[in-house]
Amino acid sequence: MEYLFIQRRGDREAIAALIQEFESMTKQQLVEQYNRQVEIGIVGVHAQAQKIVALNIVFNRVFGVSPIEIVDGVLIKLSKQIVFNGENWKLC
Repeated sequence: MEYLFIQRRGDREAIAALIQEFESMTKQQLVEQYNRQVEIGIVGVHAQAQKIVALNIVFNRVFGVSPIEIVDGVLIKLSKQIVFNGENWKLC
């Protein structure tokens, strides 16, 4: 699943607000948020891309690694669902 994310005015503020929301979640909740996006699939909605970018940032801060891949700062890729494994996550 991929999405070409072309930045728009207001993206930084929207992503910052989402980051703040995600940073208040537990690790398990973050995994659930990610899995929900995989379940939905990338549908081409810009707001969903903002959410995935914010999730990527928070996953990297919290876990040190993210299941989300962002290529050249514009191409967003989701992999498979993940499971929470103690203090970390792993691919299913």
